[in-house]
Amino acid sequence: MSHTLKKSEPSDRLVNLFAALAQGVTDRVKGAIFEAFPSGGETAAALVVIGHQPGMSIDQVSKILRLSHAGAVRLIDRLIGQGLVGKRLSAADRRMMHLNLTADGNKEREKLLALRNASVADLLQGVSVEDRELLERLSESILSRLACDALSALTTCRFCDEKKCTSCPMEAFGSVATF
Repeated sequence: MSHTLKKSEPSDRLVNLFAALAQGVTDRVKGAIFEAFPSGGETAAALVVIGHQPGMSIDQVSKILRLSHAGAVRLIDRLIGQGLVGKRLSAADRRMMHLNLTADGNKEREKLLALRNASVADLLQGVSVEDRELLERLSESILSRLACDALSALTTCRFCDEKKCTSCPMEAFGSVATF
C-alpha cells in the first residue's frame, strides 16, 4: 500500500532538500570558522554565547553548548589561558563565577561572526531579492518552532549575531537568567 501525502505533510523531497541544505550551510559555516579559528566548534560557540550574554556561569555555558560541566570548565580554562575570557566571583553566590569576554575575546568574537555572516551571505548572493525575502520569512517561522524555552533558544542561536537580528523570534523565550 503506498503512502498518500496529506496536504499538511511536507513532501519527502522537501524534507530531504531541507535537511541537505541545513547540513551544507552548517558545514560551510564550520569550515569558514575553522580556517581562522582552528580550535573551532564549541570553543568558537562559547565566545559568541558569552559575548551575547555577558555574566553567564560556566554551568549555563555547559547547558547551552551541550557539554559536560567538566568539559565546559576545560573549555573556559583554555579561553582564559588564551586571554579571551575573564571570570569573576558572583556577589550573590561565592561558588559561582561570571564570565565575560576580554577586549581580545570581543575582537575574536567579531571576527568569528564576520566569517559566519560572509559564508552564508555568499550563498545567498545568487538568490533573487523576492526569494530572499520569502526565505527570511520562512526561516523566522521555522526557527521559532525550534525553541521551547530560553535554553533551547540560546542553544539554537549559539552562533547568532544578535546585532543583525532585529525582532528576534527567540526573544520570546527569555534570557539566560531564566534557566
